[in-house]
Amino acid sequence: MLNRIAAFLMLAFLFYFLGEYIKTSLLPEYQMQIVLYGNAPMLLFVICFLVHLCILMGDSTTEYLKRRLPIIYAAPFTLWLIFLVTMEHTQLYNVEVTDGRSPLDPLFLLLTLLFVAGYILLSAVILSMIWYRTKEKRVRKASRSLLLGLFSLFAWFVMVTLLLQSMLITTRYSMILYFVGYLMWAVILRHQIGKYNIMPDYRKLFHILFKSAPTAIMLLDRKGTVRELNPKAKHWFEGIPIQEIPQSIEFNNGISLHDVLASLEERREGASHWEIRVDRDRMKHVDLIMNLELVEGANEELFVMHLTDVTSLKNTERRLLESEQEYKHLALHDSLTNLSNRAAMEEYLEQKIAQQERFALVLIDLDNFKPVNDSYGHLVGDLYLKHIARIFKNTAGPSDLAARIGGDEFVLIVSCADKTDTEVIEMIHDRLSSLSMHSFRYENTEIAISYSSGVSIYPRDASNVTQLLKIADEAMYKEKRTGRALFTAKL
Repeated sequence: MLNRIAAFLMLAFLFYFLGEYIKTSLLPEYQMQIVLYGNAPMLLFVICFLVHLCILMGDSTTEYLKRRLPIIYAAPFTLWLIFLVTMEHTQLYNVEVTDGRSPLDPLFLLLTLLFVAGYILLSAVILSMIWYRTKEKRVRKASRSLLLGLFSLFAWFVMVTLLLQSMLITTRYSMILYFVGYLMWAVILRHQIGKYNIMPDYRKLFHILFKSAPTAIMLLDRKGTVRELNPKAKHWFEGIPIQEIPQSIEFNNGISLHDVLASLEERREGASHWEIRVDRDRMKHVDLIMNLELVEGANEELFVMHLTDVTSLKNTERRLLESEQEYKHLALHDSLTNLSNRAAMEEYLEQKIAQQERFALVLIDLDNFKPVNDSYGHLVGDLYLKHIARIFKNTAGPSDLAARIGGDEFVLIVSCADKTDTEVIEMIHDRLSSLSMHSFRYENTEIAISYSSGVSIYPRDASNVTQLLKIADEAMYKEKRTGRALFTAKL
């Protein structure tokens, strides 16, 4: 019976991850049916068989618990059947959820996790009782080792579940972490219970599990040489010679795989995670999340590498970043001329004032813009404004700013930290003279650029943005009335 229950446990464990592989890689359109009718009962069988196995190991010590086995098996499966009968399957498993949250119904997921965690804890309690009460050294040693393994598995399960519920990781990543934890626990289980001859075909089962895993898995030695790949990894690295696979892995921070292996071996602690990129001939590149762990085997130390494809997620992230940058650009720039808008101009002025940097604010108003629109149409009027914007861009200094703040109103912010007022006015006059020198041409028509301008200088004329704009505006309208060029507050 001990052998049978152990074999059933490993078969249920195997079929559970086979279901994950089929759901992920072969039949994603049937993922709801696979999870509800395949993976869910297999997971329940795993925890029930685990408790059953622990009870059988206690022999006479746990004899009275054998009478409770029907309840242990019936409780989770009864709850599972109640959910299937009373709720719509689309509610139990919502395939529309693709944003990283669990597609399972929250209550169904919570109760399932409580049963899994509770049965693992129950197994640990039973093993503790066996270790405390039995007098046989071999059983005490095996139960103690299994107890430590179960505590580690329970802690891993709780940690991954908390990360999943807090949405720090997605369901897909949690599946990988659950798989890694169960895989490590099963290796320890095989090593410790081998003396009982419980699972004579354990190696074959794990070889099948390794080949059918839904994630890419590679085994590497201490030198970084690839020893073995599962089919998923072979598919990803198709076309790359096995000896060149380590060289094709590019880390985002520029380090090499050899450096990562050396660092992990030196620390000799738990798994580490990196973002990597693999370039292939048949596509530009593949973005991956790499989980790397050092495992001590019978004769040597091996690194177990798990790879998860996150290319689509990275592409989405890049598109979102580009969209965010585009939105920021649109929020701070005039859509027609691509000059800075009023909001960007005011923000720039506030920065200049906060740094107490001397500058000149030039307000420019076009005199003949309305006749251009009336005579040639708004399309030509737009081209006229773009022509003026190009002139401002070409004449602006590296620390200057050109902005369009209205239909035919422009602002130039000119840095003048080391110049006198007279030199500032001359410099601005030279830049504005480009407007007169580069008249606008459209087809066979040439339109001269006429404008009025006013200047205010910080901190000479004012100490805030509102007053600087007001003074420049007054100077500009004084120029319109008198025809005198380049009025400032002091002239």
